[in-house]
Amino acid sequence: MFDRPDPLLYLAAVFPLSLIALGAGYVYAYRHAHFEDEKSGWAFGLGQAAIFGLIALILGFSFAFAAARFETRRGLVVSEADAIRGLYLRAGFLPPKKARQFRTIVVAYTRSRLQTYASVHDVRAEQRAISGGTVLQGELWTMAAGTARRDPRSPFYVDLTRSVIETITTAEEQEAALNNHVPRAILGLILLCTLVGALLLGLTFGRAKAPNAVLAVIFCLLFAATVFTIVDLDHPQGGFISVDVAPLYDVLDQMTGNPSSQLIRSPIAPESAAP
Repeated sequence: MFDRPDPLLYLAAVFPLSLIALGAGYVYAYRHAHFEDEKSGWAFGLGQAAIFGLIALILGFSFAFAAARFETRRGLVVSEADAIRGLYLRAGFLPPKKARQFRTIVVAYTRSRLQTYASVHDVRAEQRAISGGTVLQGELWTMAAGTARRDPRSPFYVDLTRSVIETITTAEEQEAALNNHVPRAILGLILLCTLVGALLLGLTFGRAKAPNAVLAVIFCLLFAATVFTIVDLDHPQGGFISVDVAPLYDVLDQMTGNPSSQLIRSPIAPESAAP
């Protein structure tokens, strides 16, 4: 669980910490700030604007980085569903008995992949689901490769082996994407930016000797929500923002006999076509 922290923990930690930083900045400026000339106030405002601009830039890039990773994971779900659908269809070129056995394994494999997505928040459960899927991948490859070796000139069996490879490759790419997160150093920098921004706002309130509790709470809450969203986007299936696995469910429904699907009606080669 240490590698997959709950994004809510960041929200619960950043909000009070930013309030503390803001309060510390206010108290310091209120007690130690002296009346300054217009030039000093202008310099402080310029420096503050520059720092806030840098903070906005860092948060913007971090958000875009996390959103891009999220979109990659979502695209891989569609690619995986397409690979499984193609694998199921190409199984129709096998002899009827083998086709049924092969397709049964494909259905079981699809369920194992859905279980993998559902278990991302639990590292151990995810590893068990991945291990089960790996076993099924081996069974699919053994059947496809064995058939292709018996009739290496058949383009249909060559395509079947390619479909197995594509299915395995897509699953591995998705597993890598699910475990590829924003580096902790960047998360630390984001947290630092949040605290510095809150401190600067507190200094501004203290220098003006005009505290504004409502504005302070809104500011800290927005910063905490931004950090939470970045972390949540970077940990799909583990928070409120999840990768939509509907394409895999659709394929599973089609393979298990959804009446509206034509996939289950794909032709199976007659026994006489067997090698």
